[in-house]
Amino acid sequence: MEIGSALTGIRIIDFSHVFQGPLGSQLLADYGADIIKVERPGFGDWSREWGPFIKKVSLPFAGLNRNKRSIAFDMKTIAGREIAIKLVESADVLMHNFRPGVMEKVGLGYKDVKLINPRLIYAYSTGWGDQGPNVDRRRMGHDMLARAEAGWFYTPDPDQPPVVVGISSDYPAGLMLIIGILMALQAREKTGKGQLVSTDLFSVALHAHAWEAAEFLNREKIDNQNGIGATEGAINKIFKTMDGYIEISPVFSPDALKDISVALGLENLIEDPRFKKKSDRILNKAHLNKILADKLSQKTTEEWINLLEPQGILCAKVKCLSEALDDPQTEANHMILNMVHDDCGEIKLLGTPVRLHDTQPSMRLAPPALGEQSEEILNELGYSKEEIQQLRADGIIA
Repeated sequence: MEIGSALTGIRIIDFSHVFQGPLGSQLLADYGADIIKVERPGFGDWSREWGPFIKKVSLPFAGLNRNKRSIAFDMKTIAGREIAIKLVESADVLMHNFRPGVMEKVGLGYKDVKLINPRLIYAYSTGWGDQGPNVDRRRMGHDMLARAEAGWFYTPDPDQPPVVVGISSDYPAGLMLIIGILMALQAREKTGKGQLVSTDLFSVALHAHAWEAAEFLNREKIDNQNGIGATEGAINKIFKTMDGYIEISPVFSPDALKDISVALGLENLIEDPRFKKKSDRILNKAHLNKILADKLSQKTTEEWINLLEPQGILCAKVKCLSEALDDPQTEANHMILNMVHDDCGEIKLLGTPVRLHDTQPSMRLAPPALGEQSEEILNELGYSKEEIQQLRADGIIA
């Protein structure tokens, strides 16, 4: 195995589109997996149509599809299904993010393909899961739907509509999908057999509540609200400074309020009768945060960070995306890379957040044009030059 390619030799047939599936397969591709991206002729992945663009190249698509090869063919034709079957025969993994029933209609459901390739890992992510009322209703899945119904909308003002919080559920769903794929590949090493792997946007969004859900699920048995969490719940995390905003994390301390108030140059607020008991801090939360906010408004964010960090207070500047991309830590973590694209020239993309220190990720291929490697892949599947020409003439491939 060549250095830098931990997954060299693993072939993944990727029918997924837009965000969650392509995110996951790109991370596997960065570590050497051969990702064959299957697309529709003439249109391709939906994200190809999302802007902004550089010379008709979608930047969202580019950000999720490097190191992949694209083949475009019509799966609704007999010849197209034959191509799909040959791809399945050659693969270690098939992945998709279609609604239940879509792959079955074209003869590529799990029950079909496991007869063709018993070692195949068949992985998919849907909007709602494998069964249940939302699946029975054949509801469409989407990030915002999942966050809305998994408790990720927040109501800061009861007189205003709820606002969405959190990152796109597509992102962790893509990560969960590849975790499942890697676990299934490891299981195959022991059993020699493939298996079905699935996840869904709703379950992943719900699972992100793992910390606080334990409280909700057992709230009738709770008999003590004290502890470190009481102080964390009482103190706002974001405060305005003279030139922006600072985030303060009141954690990892027997009594973070004492540490923060002393570090800010206030009197020790735990001696204030309103805040002496941790349970009272929640009741007097508004008074407590006004004291902290008034003090923090008196210096710049950088001044406060330079003052608070040496005293062990966890704090950070609240940055917008452009500031985060310019952060020296972003560069130190190699989180921005340059790739040369045939149409766009040099483009910047986010790097790989997982680092295997003995087998580095490799940037081999720029995001592919639609069907860019169709002939190359068909050659690998055993199609002759004449057969490929006929498939193209018949409009089967692009």
